[in-house]
Amino acid sequence: MEKDIPRYTGRQPVKRYCPLGIGLFVMSMGIAMSKLAGIGTTPISCIPAALSFFTPLSMGTLTFLFNILLVGIEVAALGRHFRRIQFLQVFMGLAIGILTDVSLALLSPIDPYGYLGQWFWCILSCLILGFGVMLEVRANVLVAPGEGVVVAFATRFRIPFPRMKVLSDCTMVASAAVLSLIFTGGLNGVREGTLFTAVTLGFIIGFYRKALGGHVDRLME
Repeated sequence: MEKDIPRYTGRQPVKRYCPLGIGLFVMSMGIAMSKLAGIGTTPISCIPAALSFFTPLSMGTLTFLFNILLVGIEVAALGRHFRRIQFLQVFMGLAIGILTDVSLALLSPIDPYGYLGQWFWCILSCLILGFGVMLEVRANVLVAPGEGVVVAFATRFRIPFPRMKVLSDCTMVASAAVLSLIFTGGLNGVREGTLFTAVTLGFIIGFYRKALGGHVDRLME
C-alpha cells in the first residue's frame, strides 16, 4: 500500500512546505538546465522534453499534462486502494510545470558553447536536480507523481521499488525516443545525457542525503 501522507501540527507544516517549495524550484532549475544543455534530460522529464520539440505547448505545460497522466495511471493501478488525498499530486505537478517554464525563461541565455560545454551544463544540472530532490524527499509532505506511479506499480504487482524504478525509467526513455524518432526524425530530449542522469542521479541524491539530510531535518523540527 502506498505510504500515508504524514499529518503535522503546530508550525511543522510551514517548516516542511518551505523546503518542499524550495526543492521544487531547485528541481525545475535542474530540469531546465538539462534541456538547455541539449544532450538529453532526466528520464522523468524526457517525454515532455521530446514532445516540446514538435508541439506548440511549452515544456512546463507538457510536464503538467504528463503528471496528470501519471496520476491517472496511479488510479488505474491502485483501484479502490487509491486515496482521494493523493489527488494533491496534481497540484504538485502543476507547480513543477509552472516552475519549469519559469526556470527555462530565467536560464534561456545559457549557451553551452560546444560539446564539452553541453556536458558541463548536463553534469551541473544533475548536481542541482539531486539537491532539489533531496529537499523534496526530506520535507516528507507530498509524493511527486513521478515517484507515486512507481510506488503504485510496485504495490500493485509486488515488485521491489528499486526494480520498478528502473523499469519505469527505461519505459519513459524508450517512449520518448520512439516519439522523437517518429515526429522529428532524430533523438531530441533523449540522448547520452539522459543515460548519464539515470545512472548518476541516485548516487548524487544519496551524497546530499548523507551530507546535508540531518541538517535539513533539524531545520524542520
